[in-house]
Amino acid sequence: MSRQASMPSFLTIALLLAAGLIDPSPAAAAGGIKIDLRVHGGYSRLAASDVNQGAGGYLEFFRALGEYGGYDYEGVTRSLHGGFDAGIDFVFFLSPRFGIGVGAGYLRSAGKGELSITIDTTEMTAETRTVLSAVPLRLGFYYALPIGGMVSLTANAGAALYAGLMFNDHYRYDQDALWGAQDIDAEHVGFANVGFQGGLGLDFRISAKTGFFVEAQGRYAKFENFSKASITVASYEGGSQTREGKIYLRSQYLATDPPVVFNAFVVESTPPAPDPPDILIREPKFDFSGFCLQAGVRIRL
Repeated sequence: MSRQASMPSFLTIALLLAAGLIDPSPAAAAGGIKIDLRVHGGYSRLAASDVNQGAGGYLEFFRALGEYGGYDYEGVTRSLHGGFDAGIDFVFFLSPRFGIGVGAGYLRSAGKGELSITIDTTEMTAETRTVLSAVPLRLGFYYALPIGGMVSLTANAGAALYAGLMFNDHYRYDQDALWGAQDIDAEHVGFANVGFQGGLGLDFRISAKTGFFVEAQGRYAKFENFSKASITVASYEGGSQTREGKIYLRSQYLATDPPVVFNAFVVESTPPAPDPPDILIREPKFDFSGFCLQAGVRIRL
């Protein structure tokens, strides 16, 4: 199943599950339960420390080559931190102030880099692109405290099952007619990864049925390595090769003054043996922890 096709299917399943919890019958209304639909989105920032160590490592290698070799080079690397987080929640208010919410979202962050280096009269260019995404299915508690005629202070906290975890790390170089490319792909479709979130916000009532809100959300979601990944390598020589294994983060010290650490992801079927003291190899963690600044609309159903 492709990465593009799987995201909408996860969101559809999550929303149907959430919608199935709503009881529109008169008995539910008579019980005093009020239901709010919240649709929101905004800027998200992930920690992604190991991901950023491994992503763009090849550019760091060529940058060190240019700097210590005295070659002309230029380029920029934008780490995988910023992205977006969007979602939909149903909040069941058991009282005017307290509610229980279920919902689903989609968060994605990407980083990229590019570099060109001139050795004698030959120019070589390299590019990297890294993407990390997930579909959190949330369950949490909500609290609303009126602080004015039209404004309420809101707080929420809860847990989330992270489904649809996806990771892609792309690298390519070009030098005249020579070129090479590498793609690492990993996906986890199950619900084994659990994270936690909490936030504070302000809700502005527009009418009895609608409102607008802004909030800041904190997130803790640090997960172990993917159980399986694939790497595809292609070059100017023709064709491509794909193999499967696990992702490892490889760190090697380059013999420069001062020393430069060259990090890169590798995929191996068995744990590679390190070669101390110059090479360190370990399994990376995929850290979705961070925060989100978002805004949205609220509709009383």
